[in-house]
Formats: sequence, C-alpha cells, structure tokens
Amino acid sequence: MTHKNPNDAIARTSARPVAWSSRIDVHHLGGDASVDAAPTQTGKRGSSKIEKEIIWAVVVLYAGLIACFAGLHLFGLSLG
Repeated sequence: MTHKNPNDAIARTSARPVAWSSRIDVHHLGGDASVDAAPTQTGKRGSSKIEKEIIWAVVVLYAGLIACFAGLHLFGLSLG
C-alpha cells in the first residue's frame, strides 16, 4: 500500500505563476471613506444586532457550562 500525499496534487496544480489581473480595482483603497460611507452605515446596524446576539449566546452557554460544573461539584460533595 502506497501512501499518497494529497498536498502533492495541490502543489502540482498550483505551481503555475500567479499573474496580475488589470481588472482588480485598487484605487479606492487609498482611504477615501466617502465612497463606502453609505453602505457601511446601513450594514452596520444589522451586523451589530447579530454581534449582540452572538455575544448573548456565548454568555448563556458559558453560564450554562459553569452551572453544570457547579452542579457536578455539589453532587460530588453530597456523595461524600
């Protein structure tokens, strides 16, 4: 049985040189905030709500984990 490294196939297909594409638009990356100001403000409200929901979910799961460990600790103490 021979061992084939899956990375060998990836290395062979990606061995081609990377060519620069002139279609990439990098002119707006210079710090011009006026171009993207409006979409950022409308998208920020939705993403901040999702971020808050994720934070609350993490807090609730963490509190549940602590409660489980506390319950196990009390159960162990009651066994004596």
